[in-house]
Amino acid sequence: MLLSMFAIGYLGVLALIDARKRMLSGWVLALGGIAAVLCAGYLLLSKTSSFESLLFGAVPGMLLLALAVLTKGIGIGDGLVLLQLCAFLRLESILSAFALSLLIMGAFSLVLLVTKRANKDLRLPYLPFLWIGCVGALLFCG
Repeated sequence: MLLSMFAIGYLGVLALIDARKRMLSGWVLALGGIAAVLCAGYLLLSKTSSFESLLFGAVPGMLLLALAVLTKGIGIGDGLVLLQLCAFLRLESILSAFALSLLIMGAFSLVLLVTKRANKDLRLPYLPFLWIGCVGALLFCG
């Protein structure tokens, strides 16, 4: 529960930064990465989580990183944040948050396009939607 609260707080701060500046600073990502590595090490040493669970939880983050490198349409910071979250949240929560964030972002984009408030070239920050997805996933998955 404490790790979930930390993840929601950390992601909330990053979502605000992403929404305002449309970019994340390297030192914030580095601090989150250090916290994620320390947390993953603790979870493995205390046998609270298995290596396989952490590895499978990292798949959405690795997928987003690969898409960021291949398409240049997704920010690398989004993939790094999603990769960091695998250390703080359970596998079901990560997968649910990722799926929910994509659904919410798609619905929001559709509303913007239908109401003609945006064109197809609009770039939305992803982390606010990931934050909403994480809160929703934690409410549903626990």
